[in-house]
This record gives sequence, C-alpha cells and structure tokens, in this order.
Amino acid sequence: MPAEPTIGVVIPAWNAQEWISEAVQSALVQRPRPIDVLVLDDGSTDETAAVARSFGAPVRVVSQPNGGIGAARNRGAQLVRGDWIVFLDADDRLTADGLSCRIQALARNPGATIAFGAVRRFQHTSEGEPIAVDRLRPAPLPGAMLVSRETLARVGPFATDTHVAEGLDWLLRARELGIAELTVDRQVYWRRVHGANNSLRHRESIGEFAHALKASLDRRRAAAP
Repeated sequence: MPAEPTIGVVIPAWNAQEWISEAVQSALVQRPRPIDVLVLDDGSTDETAAVARSFGAPVRVVSQPNGGIGAARNRGAQLVRGDWIVFLDADDRLTADGLSCRIQALARNPGATIAFGAVRRFQHTSEGEPIAVDRLRPAPLPGAMLVSRETLARVGPFATDTHVAEGLDWLLRARELGIAELTVDRQVYWRRVHGANNSLRHRESIGEFAHALKASLDRRRAAAP
C-alpha cells in the first residue's frame, strides 16, 4: 500500500433516508479522508438521494433503477474514485478509526490486498453513539472490507442473482484465487439492526449461503489436479 493511499467509499442505498446521513458522516470523518464518497441510490422511492446530495463534495449520488445489493455494489465500484475501496451499507456506520487501523495493518503486511475488521451490532444510539447489542466479532463482510481496486477487478463483480449471499460468494472466489487477506483485531464497523434489514427482508433466501459454499467446493474440486 502506498504511503498516501487514495480511498473511495461506496454506499449502496435503497430507501435509507432515515440512516443515510449517519453512514455518510461516518465516512467523512475517516483518516485519511476519502477522496470520493459515492452513494449509489438503487431505485429509492424516498428522500435518500436528496439527503445524500445535501452534503456536497466529496459526496456524490448516482441513481439507477432498483437492481439489488449486488448490482449496486458493482456499479458503485466501477464509478467510485480511488485505488482502494470501502463498502458501507446505507444503514450502518464505520467506526472513527475503522479505516486508519486497516490501512496501518496493510502497510505492515504488503502482500495483503484485502483487510477486514471486527463488527458489533446496534439498534439505538445514546448522544449519537451506538449502543452495542452483542460482542465484538471478526466479520469477513463487504461492509467491513477495505480492498484494492486491482484485487476487486481480479476477483470480479458481486453476484447479482442472490439476495443475501453476494458477499460470501465474492469472498470465496477471492480465497480460491489465493489472494492474501488480513483481519485487524479492532472494531471497524457498526451493523444496525432494524425491521428493514436486507437479510430480514429476504430471510427466505437464507439457503443461498449453503449454495455459495457448495459452488465454491465444486470449483475447488474441478480445479484440483
């Protein structure tokens, strides 16, 4: 990683007017400051796009017809500026040092091009700070990932034919390629729990995780000598 990496943040958003300000603000306080914060408005019917536009540069808004989380991540990754990319869901938040601690870890491990961190969940805040509802745990999730643009292109796009397993599918493909990753022992991400979470809205799609694992196993078997 270069001494002064350029960072772009992609925020896929669908009907997130209630939370988008917190997500954007959590990106803007990062150090180094992202050069681009791209809110990918995935067909929202509320004021998500208007709220995000009110921030001004370096926040940008790009709107598209609703295509789902995978399609939103993919287009955001294509359009965002920066050599390194952070994905942040519109209802979640980065911790204040969530970016800097991963950058420092990557600088100490020059072979790695993906950095994850630990996550906690929250439902409410007190004086603007999240109140945790669970323990700290490592989380190889898109929201807790800092990845080089080169690696993102090498692994390929997120799946667009899934509702909940696009992150697992992408990570498994990265691991099949032998791409070096690391996980910092620090919290980098807050996941908000509410009634409209993507995983809750698509709870009937939970079987996608098993399908992604099986597909990865099948690919590994086919590639074995």
